[in-house]
Amino acid sequence: MNIVIAGGDYMNSSKELKWHELKRLYQPSDFSFLTTDEVKPCETVIGQENALQMIQKALQIEAKGFNLYICGADSEEKERAIKEELQKVAKQKSIPLAMGYVHNFSNPEEPCLIELKAEVAWQLKDDIQEMIAFIIEELPKKLKTPETEKKREILVDAFEKYKSEQMMALNELADSHYMLVKTTNEGIYFTPKDEEGKPISKSEYSNLSIEEKEQIQAKLEKLYEAAESINKNIEEEEEKYLQLFKDINQEIVLQEIGRLIKYLQERYGDTPKLISYFNGIAEDLLGHLELISGTEDEEKDSLKEMFPWLGGNGIDKLTKKYVFNLIVSQENINGAPVIVDDEWPHLNLTGRLLFDTELNTVHSDFSQIRAGLLHYANGGYLVLHMQRLVENPNMWISLKRALKTEKIRVEGNEELNIALSNPIRPEATWANVKVVLLGSEELYHMLYEADDDFKKLFKVHAYFESELSSDIETIKKLAGAISYVCRKEHLPKVTIEGILKLVEYGNRQQETITKLPSDIDSLVDILREATLYAQESIDDKCIQMALKSHNNYSLKIQEKIDEQFKDESYLITTEGERIGQVNGLAVYHVLKYSFGRPIKITVTTYRGKQGIVDIEKQAELSGAIHTKGIHIITGFLGYEFAQDIPLSLSCNICFEQSYGQIDGDSASSAELYGVLSSLAELPIKQSLATTGSINQFGEIQPIGGVNEKIEGFFKVCQQRGLKGNEGVIIPKQNIKDLLLREEIIEAIHKGEFHIYPISHVWEGMELMTNKEKQEIIILVKNKLKKFNDK
Repeated sequence: MNIVIAGGDYMNSSKELKWHELKRLYQPSDFSFLTTDEVKPCETVIGQENALQMIQKALQIEAKGFNLYICGADSEEKERAIKEELQKVAKQKSIPLAMGYVHNFSNPEEPCLIELKAEVAWQLKDDIQEMIAFIIEELPKKLKTPETEKKREILVDAFEKYKSEQMMALNELADSHYMLVKTTNEGIYFTPKDEEGKPISKSEYSNLSIEEKEQIQAKLEKLYEAAESINKNIEEEEEKYLQLFKDINQEIVLQEIGRLIKYLQERYGDTPKLISYFNGIAEDLLGHLELISGTEDEEKDSLKEMFPWLGGNGIDKLTKKYVFNLIVSQENINGAPVIVDDEWPHLNLTGRLLFDTELNTVHSDFSQIRAGLLHYANGGYLVLHMQRLVENPNMWISLKRALKTEKIRVEGNEELNIALSNPIRPEATWANVKVVLLGSEELYHMLYEADDDFKKLFKVHAYFESELSSDIETIKKLAGAISYVCRKEHLPKVTIEGILKLVEYGNRQQETITKLPSDIDSLVDILREATLYAQESIDDKCIQMALKSHNNYSLKIQEKIDEQFKDESYLITTEGERIGQVNGLAVYHVLKYSFGRPIKITVTTYRGKQGIVDIEKQAELSGAIHTKGIHIITGFLGYEFAQDIPLSLSCNICFEQSYGQIDGDSASSAELYGVLSSLAELPIKQSLATTGSINQFGEIQPIGGVNEKIEGFFKVCQQRGLKGNEGVIIPKQNIKDLLLREEIIEAIHKGEFHIYPISHVWEGMELMTNKEKQEIIILVKNKLKKFNDK
């Protein structure tokens, strides 16, 4: 039994677009200037007033945690705008203190932080270098002047006289006991002598009586006791004279170092840490007089050569402890610093320790401390790209630690798994830095949900718009920005026609005539390429040639695909009618270039209970969104045709000659047309192509790439010769997105090509089949009932 159902007339509601509805919104006559020479240059970023106001607000709040996360700053232009806003505020602030480290004489493992005004820090560094040069080059000379050498000679003569007198007394004592004295490197020896003063021989000694031998032995014991006493006296006297030598050196060192330290204390004495540092230098020098004078004993030298960090093996090693390691100089800045991470080759926030490796040991000291970006930005602003921190989680942890504790602590080389033989813990500095993170909206939400610290530390969220309104005022601002670039880079002036061609390119990028990309860098790049084709000015033709050249590689691929359509390697039908066969539309993406072409969608239906089978999914060529579209078709069929009877059918849907991944739901309306055509056994016009996604109630939803899709089908039809009945069915919502090439608009004007905007599936089916909705529904229901009855 056939079922008849009443319905509305969609055929009359479908309105073909007229050619004048497709013309671009603005003409050169809408603007008061002819070229960019007549436009005031504009340096500021366009259309981002809200984001800039939020940045300005954040910069005014000094409280803890009011750091800034900015989304959408994905271009050089936007980053430049952010940096300029920071610099405006930074110039009004004072220059932060310079930072450096000095040796901690009481605890070398904890170097002392010194913070001074920039000019004072440089003075101190220079003064310390001059002092070190004096210690190395001049101080040893001061210890060897004729006057000091004379003093030493007097001491040497006096000591030698004393030593001679002691030895003379020993000789006299030995002579009185008939003994000869012999002095060697090993010591003093005594030998018995005869009456003539000659040493007795062994044979003579053997012939002596026991009593005579005992007398000699007794004399020797007395003499050795006397010799030991004299040696002790000489050693004690030598110590006295050595101390007198040291006193001479110490007096000179005290005088010279005292003069230097006094100068330093008078110049920098208002800083307690520096006073301690200067006193430490003085005490350390006095403890190394032998080294300065060149008399340090060899055994100690040998030990220090093996382990130089124990104190050095020379005066240059000694004075290394005295340097002022200036890690942040604050030179060449006007106001507070503004540091951007991508201007630095390596991302290091909290600083690092260099190290030396000797004899399989790794050691470091205060002079090998290096600053991180937080040090350089302290007192100012630090701009970081969140993606770099995501790729370096230890850096993210370090940043949060610094912001939470308000301290910047050099953390060594833990990430390198380097264990120092002498762990260094530099004194931390207070953190006074405003951090600006640049990242995606997705990262922001992820961090906000997963990281409690992030919420507390980054309380201000600014958002750069990804697109701008394509209105007259915005286009004027765009012209101002282009005028600025032309003047800055000495490019030819750009005509209003050239500006509007760039606007058209921007509209195409955003897939709507109502929007422009907020990142104008891509437009400016085309402008730069267009200079190759310009003479006195850059017009729309220059821009068009630049676009063609810019997309040259992609166009080659497009041409190859066009050849396959032309020689019918791709089986696309543009004439006649077919049951279960629809011309869908696909978009190809090659690098940054996109173009559309038709794709044949075929549908077969038959008795069974498999439901709709997506052949692309079965072949694992279907994405999740495309699969969702297939399920929506099932929902529509059930809603429309299975209220009274079960939906019992088998249906296969295939994208013919498609061998790659397919995703998206923009072909779901075309697939549904194929299903309805197959069930109703109604042929579909092959002169029409269609695009649009659907919901379960059959409403047509907007899609992307509408211009490329229309142009793709037009290209194939044009190759075969336009018959006048070709056209494309599009979602009504996409009318505002149409920005078609002039040749298509001209073909529409002549009635050779057509565009039909629709809002419901039944409008499309009526256009495709020349049948009314009610008739189609009856045919489909009859077929489904037939499937169900058997």
